Amino acid sequence: MVLPICVMTSPPKFTNPKVPEGISSGHDHPLVDVAKSSAIVIALVAALIGGSFFAARFAAPYLPFSWEQALTRQVAQRTIASEAADTAVGTYLQALANRIAAAMDLPDGMTITVHFLEDDTVNAFATLGGHIFVFDGLWQLLDSENAVAMLLGHEIAHIKNRDPIRSASGALLATLTAGAVLGDAGILANLAGAGSLVTVMHFSRAQEAQADIDASAAVVGLYGHLNGATDLFSALQTAAADTIRPPAFLASHPNLSERIAELERRAVAAGWTFAGEKTPLP
Repeated sequence: MVLPICVMTSPPKFTNPKVPEGISSGHDHPLVDVAKSSAIVIALVAALIGGSFFAARFAAPYLPFSWEQALTRQVAQRTIASEAADTAVGTYLQALANRIAAAMDLPDGMTITVHFLEDDTVNAFATLGGHIFVFDGLWQLLDSENAVAMLLGHEIAHIKNRDPIRSASGALLATLTAGAVLGDAGILANLAGAGSLVTVMHFSRAQEAQADIDASAAVVGLYGHLNGATDLFSALQTAAADTIRPPAFLASHPNLSERIAELERRAVAAGWTFAGEKTPLP
């Protein structure tokens, strides 16, 4: 019988060669690497927030108006509204706004709510959810219903054109994006107190010019002429001349003289007349 021959071999030998120095490190100082990484992260976050801002401004006009109204019920809007005076002036302004809104043929479901504030600030503005605020300081400067109609028509035009939600949505979504990225759980609570969302909307000069055009058409539709419409701008010019700082109403608006001249040019082009009787205020 032949027996198998077992050959004994020694186990393989493993070696641990020495790693050359510098193979796992860059040529930059560690702090430089940290700075580069931080810059990349900051740039990415800025791009995300910036992209959110512009995407929101583009998409905002397509959001249902009912969503905009619901948003105003969730934040500080009702706090501002609670300060509005329930007066005969407020009732008159609301009734006039309803007439102007009808003449401007607002989309279904879009409603206008006017709030009169007994404050000497020379201002008026439109904000989210169809809300318009008129301050007594501006009301006192107007001496005809035609001028008031031009004012309300201008603000209603902003709402019809969805300018408030376009203006606020970019800042809103950018803020929410920043909160999500940076982990700020209380950002919504802070946002509720941010004046940029529910108070004065800063519109572009193009938006302001379009609001003037829409308002003047509504005034002609109501009264058959534009007499008194430019009184709004004349009154604001007087207020600006009497104060060191221009009225808040003029913060982002085109030059008043330019607005009057543009209104007159458009009236000629459209065949509108300035000849007509002004309607006195009650």
